[in-house]
Amino acid sequence: LVNTYVCKTVTVNANTVLATHGESKAEVLGGGDARTDFQLFTLKQPPLTYISAQTPTGVQSSLEVRVNGVRWDEVPFLYGREEDERVYAVIHEEDGTPRVRFNGRLPTGQENVTALYRKGIGAAGLVHADQVTLLAVRPLGVRGVTNPLPSSGAADPESRDALRRNLPLAVLTMERLVSLRDYEDFARAFAGFAKAHATVTVDGEQQGIFVTVAGVAGAEVLESSTEFSNLVAAMHTFSDPNLPFAVKPYEPIFFQLEADIVVDDAYLDEAVLAGVETALRAAFSFDVQEFGQSVARSDVIAVIQNVAGVNAVDLNYFFLTTAATKTLEERLIAPVP
Repeated sequence: LVNTYVCKTVTVNANTVLATHGESKAEVLGGGDARTDFQLFTLKQPPLTYISAQTPTGVQSSLEVRVNGVRWDEVPFLYGREEDERVYAVIHEEDGTPRVRFNGRLPTGQENVTALYRKGIGAAGLVHADQVTLLAVRPLGVRGVTNPLPSSGAADPESRDALRRNLPLAVLTMERLVSLRDYEDFARAFAGFAKAHATVTVDGEQQGIFVTVAGVAGAEVLESSTEFSNLVAAMHTFSDPNLPFAVKPYEPIFFQLEADIVVDDAYLDEAVLAGVETALRAAFSFDVQEFGQSVARSDVIAVIQNVAGVNAVDLNYFFLTTAATKTLEERLIAPVP
Protein backbone atom coordinates (compact mmCIF):
# COMPACT_ATOMS: atom_id res chain seq x y z
CA LEU A 1 0.00 0.00 0.00
CA VAL A 2 1.32 3.43 -0.91
CA ASN A 3 -0.84 5.57 1.40
CA THR A 4 -1.98 5.72 5.02
CA TYR A 5 -5.59 4.62 5.42
CA VAL A 6 -8.30 4.84 8.09
CA CYS A 7 -8.89 1.20 9.05
CA LYS A 8 -12.68 1.32 9.29
CA THR A 9 -12.93 2.69 5.75
CA VAL A 10 -10.81 -0.07 4.14
CA THR A 11 -12.18 -3.18 2.47
CA VAL A 12 -9.75 -5.84 1.24
CA ASN A 13 -10.85 -8.04 -1.66
CA ALA A 14 -9.09 -11.41 -1.84
CA ASN A 15 -9.27 -14.07 -4.55
CA THR A 16 -9.71 -11.44 -7.25
CA VAL A 17 -9.29 -12.33 -10.91
CA LEU A 18 -9.53 -10.42 -14.18
CA ALA A 19 -12.59 -11.57 -16.11
CA THR A 20 -13.75 -10.83 -19.64
CA HIS A 21 -17.06 -11.30 -21.43
CA GLY A 22 -18.27 -14.52 -23.01
CA GLU A 23 -19.50 -18.08 -22.43
CA SER A 24 -17.01 -20.80 -23.44
CA LYS A 25 -18.05 -23.18 -26.20
CA ALA A 26 -16.35 -26.23 -27.73
CA GLU A 27 -17.55 -27.24 -31.16
CA VAL A 28 -16.81 -29.61 -34.04
CA LEU A 29 -16.85 -27.53 -37.21
CA GLY A 30 -16.67 -30.45 -39.63
CA GLY A 31 -14.21 -32.47 -41.66
CA GLY A 32 -11.34 -31.39 -43.84
CA ASP A 33 -11.28 -32.18 -47.56
CA ALA A 34 -7.88 -32.08 -49.25
CA ARG A 35 -9.59 -31.72 -52.64
CA THR A 36 -11.03 -28.30 -51.73
CA ASP A 37 -9.26 -24.96 -51.47
CA PHE A 38 -10.16 -22.41 -48.79
CA GLN A 39 -12.77 -24.48 -46.94
CA LEU A 40 -15.42 -22.49 -45.11
CA PHE A 41 -17.09 -23.42 -41.81
CA THR A 42 -19.71 -21.68 -39.69
CA LEU A 43 -19.62 -21.16 -35.93
CA LYS A 44 -22.96 -22.42 -34.67
CA GLN A 45 -23.32 -20.27 -31.54
CA PRO A 46 -22.72 -16.60 -32.36
CA PRO A 47 -21.89 -13.89 -31.52
CA LEU A 48 -18.16 -14.53 -31.30
CA THR A 49 -16.56 -12.78 -28.35
CA TYR A 50 -13.76 -10.28 -28.97
CA ILE A 51 -11.65 -8.85 -26.17
CA SER A 52 -9.43 -5.79 -25.91
CA ALA A 53 -5.85 -6.33 -27.07
CA GLN A 54 -2.68 -4.47 -28.04
CA THR A 55 -3.31 -4.90 -31.77
CA PRO A 56 -3.85 -2.31 -34.54
CA THR A 57 -7.61 -2.84 -34.26
CA GLY A 58 -7.67 -3.00 -30.47
CA VAL A 59 -9.26 -6.45 -30.31
CA GLN A 60 -8.54 -10.13 -30.71
CA SER A 61 -11.08 -12.90 -31.04
CA SER A 62 -11.54 -15.63 -28.46
CA LEU A 63 -11.52 -18.25 -31.22
CA GLU A 64 -9.02 -21.11 -31.22
CA VAL A 65 -9.20 -23.50 -34.17
CA ARG A 66 -7.45 -26.86 -34.50
CA VAL A 67 -7.15 -29.34 -37.36
CA ASN A 68 -6.19 -32.88 -36.33
CA GLY A 69 -5.39 -31.38 -32.94
CA VAL A 70 -2.93 -28.85 -34.39
CA ARG A 71 -3.70 -25.17 -33.76
CA TRP A 72 -4.03 -22.82 -36.72
CA ASP A 73 -3.45 -19.09 -36.38
CA GLU A 74 -5.98 -16.36 -37.15
CA VAL A 75 -4.99 -13.59 -39.58
CA PRO A 76 -6.94 -10.52 -40.78
CA PHE A 77 -7.11 -11.80 -44.36
CA LEU A 78 -5.69 -14.61 -46.51
CA TYR A 79 -4.40 -12.51 -49.40
CA GLY A 80 -0.71 -13.06 -50.03
CA ARG A 81 -0.42 -16.12 -47.80
CA GLU A 82 1.64 -19.13 -48.85
CA GLU A 83 -0.35 -22.30 -49.47
CA ASP A 84 1.34 -24.21 -46.65
CA GLU A 85 0.73 -21.56 -43.95
CA ARG A 86 -1.56 -22.83 -41.18
CA VAL A 87 -3.77 -19.75 -40.99
CA TYR A 88 -7.43 -18.84 -41.26
CA ALA A 89 -9.54 -15.68 -41.40
CA VAL A 90 -12.86 -14.96 -39.71
CA ILE A 91 -15.59 -13.51 -41.91
CA HIS A 92 -18.66 -11.90 -40.35
CA GLU A 93 -21.84 -12.02 -42.39
CA GLU A 94 -24.25 -9.11 -42.37
CA ASP A 95 -26.40 -10.83 -39.73
CA GLY A 96 -23.37 -11.29 -37.49
CA THR A 97 -22.80 -14.98 -38.25
CA PRO A 98 -19.05 -15.75 -38.03
CA ARG A 99 -17.52 -18.03 -40.65
CA VAL A 100 -14.01 -19.49 -40.66
CA ARG A 101 -12.19 -19.65 -44.00
CA PHE A 102 -8.99 -21.70 -44.08
CA ASN A 103 -5.90 -21.02 -46.12
CA GLY A 104 -4.84 -23.64 -48.68
CA ARG A 105 -6.19 -27.17 -48.28
CA LEU A 106 -7.04 -29.03 -45.09
CA PRO A 107 -6.05 -32.65 -44.48
CA THR A 108 -8.94 -34.98 -45.15
CA GLY A 109 -10.66 -36.32 -42.06
CA GLN A 110 -13.95 -36.86 -40.27
CA GLU A 111 -14.83 -34.15 -37.75
CA ASN A 112 -11.15 -33.23 -37.53
CA VAL A 113 -11.78 -29.47 -37.53
CA THR A 114 -12.65 -28.19 -34.05
CA ALA A 115 -13.12 -24.81 -32.43
CA LEU A 116 -12.98 -23.43 -28.91
CA TYR A 117 -14.41 -19.95 -28.46
CA ARG A 118 -16.61 -17.73 -26.37
CA LYS A 119 -20.02 -16.38 -27.29
CA GLY A 120 -21.43 -13.04 -26.18
CA ILE A 121 -20.53 -9.49 -27.05
CA GLY A 122 -21.76 -5.94 -26.72
CA ALA A 123 -23.01 -3.39 -24.24
CA ALA A 124 -25.07 -6.08 -22.49
CA GLY A 125 -21.80 -7.08 -20.84
CA LEU A 126 -21.50 -3.76 -19.03
CA VAL A 127 -22.31 -4.09 -15.34
CA HIS A 128 -22.10 -1.79 -12.35
CA ALA A 129 -19.94 -2.58 -9.34
CA ASP A 130 -21.36 -5.44 -7.24
CA GLN A 131 -23.92 -6.32 -9.92
CA VAL A 132 -22.51 -9.79 -10.63
CA THR A 133 -23.76 -11.98 -7.79
CA LEU A 134 -24.49 -15.37 -9.38
CA LEU A 135 -22.10 -18.10 -10.52
CA ALA A 136 -23.02 -20.38 -13.41
CA VAL A 137 -21.05 -23.12 -11.63
CA ARG A 138 -20.04 -22.93 -7.98
CA PRO A 139 -16.77 -24.78 -7.29
CA LEU A 140 -16.33 -26.49 -3.94
CA GLY A 141 -15.49 -23.98 -1.25
CA VAL A 142 -16.80 -20.90 -3.07
CA ARG A 143 -19.58 -19.19 -1.10
CA GLY A 144 -20.31 -16.25 -3.36
CA VAL A 145 -19.06 -13.85 -5.98
CA THR A 146 -19.17 -10.14 -6.69
CA ASN A 147 -17.43 -7.60 -8.91
CA PRO A 148 -15.91 -4.80 -6.81
CA LEU A 149 -15.38 -2.64 -9.92
CA PRO A 150 -17.66 -1.86 -12.85
CA SER A 151 -16.91 -3.43 -16.22
CA SER A 152 -15.72 -1.31 -19.11
CA GLY A 153 -14.90 -1.38 -22.81
CA ALA A 154 -17.93 -3.26 -24.10
CA ALA A 155 -19.53 -2.10 -27.33
CA ASP A 156 -22.16 -3.44 -29.68
CA PRO A 157 -21.07 -4.52 -33.18
CA GLU A 158 -20.61 -1.55 -35.47
CA SER A 159 -23.48 -0.49 -37.67
CA ARG A 160 -23.11 -0.41 -41.44
CA ASP A 161 -22.57 3.36 -41.35
CA ALA A 162 -19.93 3.04 -38.64
CA LEU A 163 -18.12 0.36 -40.63
CA ARG A 164 -18.06 2.59 -43.70
CA ARG A 165 -16.62 5.37 -41.57
CA ASN A 166 -14.04 3.37 -39.61
CA LEU A 167 -12.79 0.65 -41.95
CA PRO A 168 -10.76 3.07 -44.11
CA LEU A 169 -9.00 4.43 -41.03
CA ALA A 170 -6.86 1.32 -40.58
CA VAL A 171 -5.81 1.56 -44.22
CA LEU A 172 -4.93 5.24 -43.86
CA THR A 173 -2.55 4.67 -40.94
CA MET A 174 -0.93 1.55 -42.48
CA GLU A 175 0.00 0.53 -38.93
CA ARG A 176 2.36 3.47 -38.52
CA LEU A 177 1.79 6.76 -36.75
CA VAL A 178 3.49 9.81 -38.22
CA SER A 179 1.11 12.74 -38.61
CA LEU A 180 -1.51 14.12 -36.24
CA ARG A 181 -4.16 12.62 -38.50
CA ASP A 182 -2.51 9.20 -38.10
CA TYR A 183 -2.84 9.39 -34.32
CA GLU A 184 -6.48 10.45 -34.59
CA ASP A 185 -7.37 7.77 -37.13
CA PHE A 186 -5.57 5.05 -35.16
CA ALA A 187 -7.42 5.91 -31.94
CA ARG A 188 -10.79 6.22 -33.68
CA ALA A 189 -10.36 2.80 -35.31
CA PHE A 190 -9.25 1.20 -32.03
CA ALA A 191 -11.99 -0.89 -30.44
CA GLY A 192 -13.75 0.85 -27.57
CA PHE A 193 -13.12 4.38 -28.82
CA ALA A 194 -15.31 6.61 -30.95
CA LYS A 195 -13.51 9.93 -31.28
CA ALA A 196 -10.02 11.33 -31.02
CA HIS A 197 -8.30 14.69 -31.34
CA ALA A 198 -4.53 15.15 -31.67
CA THR A 199 -2.51 18.31 -31.29
CA VAL A 200 1.17 19.26 -31.12
CA THR A 201 2.71 20.09 -27.74
CA VAL A 202 5.99 21.88 -27.09
CA ASP A 203 8.15 21.40 -24.00
CA GLY A 204 11.24 23.55 -24.43
CA GLU A 205 12.78 22.37 -27.69
CA GLN A 206 11.01 19.00 -27.60
CA GLN A 207 7.83 18.57 -29.61
CA GLY A 208 5.25 15.99 -28.70
CA ILE A 209 1.70 14.93 -29.43
CA PHE A 210 -1.32 15.11 -27.14
CA VAL A 211 -4.26 12.86 -27.99
CA THR A 212 -7.73 13.24 -26.48
CA VAL A 213 -10.03 10.21 -26.78
CA ALA A 214 -13.67 9.39 -26.06
CA GLY A 215 -15.41 6.05 -25.66
CA VAL A 216 -18.26 4.68 -27.72
CA ALA A 217 -21.40 6.85 -27.46
CA GLY A 218 -19.44 9.28 -25.30
CA ALA A 219 -18.78 6.76 -22.55
CA GLU A 220 -16.22 7.71 -19.94
CA VAL A 221 -12.87 6.00 -20.49
CA LEU A 222 -10.88 5.28 -17.35
CA GLU A 223 -7.11 5.53 -17.64
CA SER A 224 -6.93 2.40 -15.48
CA SER A 225 -9.08 0.40 -17.92
CA THR A 226 -7.72 -2.39 -20.09
CA GLU A 227 -8.81 -0.79 -23.35
CA PHE A 228 -7.07 2.49 -22.48
CA SER A 229 -3.84 0.71 -21.54
CA ASN A 230 -3.99 -1.34 -24.74
CA LEU A 231 -4.50 1.77 -26.86
CA VAL A 232 -1.47 3.49 -25.35
CA ALA A 233 0.65 0.35 -25.69
CA ALA A 234 -0.39 -0.13 -29.33
CA MET A 235 0.43 3.51 -30.08
CA HIS A 236 3.90 3.01 -28.60
CA THR A 237 4.37 0.00 -30.88
CA PHE A 238 3.45 1.80 -34.09
CA SER A 239 4.71 5.34 -33.40
CA ASP A 240 8.09 7.05 -33.62
CA PRO A 241 9.98 6.16 -30.41
CA ASN A 242 11.70 9.55 -30.52
CA LEU A 243 8.43 11.50 -30.50
CA PRO A 244 6.78 11.55 -27.06
CA PHE A 245 3.02 11.49 -26.84
CA ALA A 246 0.33 11.49 -24.18
CA VAL A 247 -3.24 10.20 -24.26
CA LYS A 248 -6.03 11.48 -22.02
CA PRO A 249 -9.80 10.86 -21.85
CA TYR A 250 -12.04 13.74 -22.87
CA GLU A 251 -14.18 15.79 -20.50
CA PRO A 252 -17.73 16.36 -21.76
CA ILE A 253 -19.07 19.92 -21.75
CA PHE A 254 -22.82 20.52 -21.58
CA PHE A 255 -24.93 23.56 -22.28
CA GLN A 256 -28.39 24.65 -21.20
CA LEU A 257 -31.05 26.82 -22.75
CA GLU A 258 -34.45 28.25 -21.96
CA ALA A 259 -36.86 29.39 -24.65
CA ASP A 260 -40.42 30.59 -25.13
CA ILE A 261 -42.11 28.57 -27.87
CA VAL A 262 -45.34 29.45 -29.64
CA VAL A 263 -47.16 26.24 -30.59
CA ASP A 264 -49.57 25.99 -33.50
CA ASP A 265 -53.15 25.67 -32.21
CA ALA A 266 -53.61 22.49 -34.26
CA TYR A 267 -50.91 20.68 -32.27
CA LEU A 268 -50.74 19.40 -28.71
CA ASP A 269 -48.35 21.46 -26.60
CA GLU A 270 -46.90 18.42 -24.85
CA ALA A 271 -46.18 16.61 -28.12
CA VAL A 272 -44.48 19.63 -29.68
CA LEU A 273 -42.33 20.35 -26.63
CA ALA A 274 -41.30 16.70 -26.46
CA GLY A 275 -40.41 16.89 -30.15
CA VAL A 276 -38.29 19.98 -29.52
CA GLU A 277 -36.35 18.27 -26.76
CA THR A 278 -35.80 15.17 -28.90
CA ALA A 279 -34.63 17.27 -31.85
CA LEU A 280 -32.19 19.27 -29.71
CA ARG A 281 -30.70 16.18 -28.07
CA ALA A 282 -30.24 14.56 -31.49
CA ALA A 283 -28.78 17.63 -33.20
CA PHE A 284 -26.16 18.28 -30.51
CA SER A 285 -25.46 14.73 -29.37
CA PHE A 286 -22.03 13.21 -28.89
CA ASP A 287 -22.30 11.30 -32.16
CA VAL A 288 -23.01 14.48 -34.13
CA GLN A 289 -20.64 16.98 -32.51
CA GLU A 290 -16.87 16.91 -33.00
CA PHE A 291 -14.27 17.78 -30.38
CA GLY A 292 -14.03 21.55 -30.07
CA GLN A 293 -17.06 22.21 -32.28
CA SER A 294 -18.88 25.36 -31.21
CA VAL A 295 -22.64 25.77 -31.01
CA ALA A 296 -24.24 29.04 -32.11
CA ARG A 297 -27.47 30.53 -30.86
CA SER A 298 -28.74 30.49 -34.45
CA ASP A 299 -28.07 26.73 -34.65
CA VAL A 300 -30.33 26.10 -31.67
CA ILE A 301 -33.10 28.35 -32.97
CA ALA A 302 -33.00 26.64 -36.37
CA VAL A 303 -33.39 23.18 -34.80
CA ILE A 304 -36.36 24.31 -32.70
CA GLN A 305 -37.99 26.15 -35.58
CA ASN A 306 -37.85 23.04 -37.79
CA VAL A 307 -39.95 20.96 -35.37
CA ALA A 308 -43.48 20.42 -36.66
CA GLY A 309 -45.96 22.55 -34.73
CA VAL A 310 -43.55 25.34 -33.74
CA ASN A 311 -44.77 28.73 -34.96
CA ALA A 312 -42.17 30.88 -33.23
CA VAL A 313 -39.32 30.69 -30.73
CA ASP A 314 -37.67 33.25 -28.47
CA LEU A 315 -34.41 32.09 -26.89
CA ASN A 316 -34.05 33.58 -23.40
CA TYR A 317 -30.93 31.85 -22.06
CA PHE A 318 -28.10 29.96 -23.77
CA PHE A 319 -25.05 29.14 -21.64
CA LEU A 320 -22.55 26.47 -20.61
CA THR A 321 -23.61 24.39 -17.62
CA THR A 322 -20.37 25.37 -15.88
CA ALA A 323 -21.23 29.10 -16.07
CA ALA A 324 -21.86 30.92 -12.80
CA THR A 325 -25.04 32.61 -14.05
CA LYS A 326 -27.61 32.24 -16.79
CA THR A 327 -26.71 34.28 -19.86
CA LEU A 328 -27.72 34.55 -23.49
CA GLU A 329 -24.54 33.83 -25.43
CA GLU A 330 -24.13 34.26 -29.17
CA ARG A 331 -21.88 31.21 -29.45
CA LEU A 332 -20.62 28.56 -27.03
CA ILE A 333 -17.04 27.37 -27.41
CA ALA A 334 -15.78 23.94 -26.37
CA PRO A 335 -12.05 24.33 -25.60
CA VAL A 336 -9.63 21.73 -26.93
CA PRO A 337 -5.95 21.18 -26.03
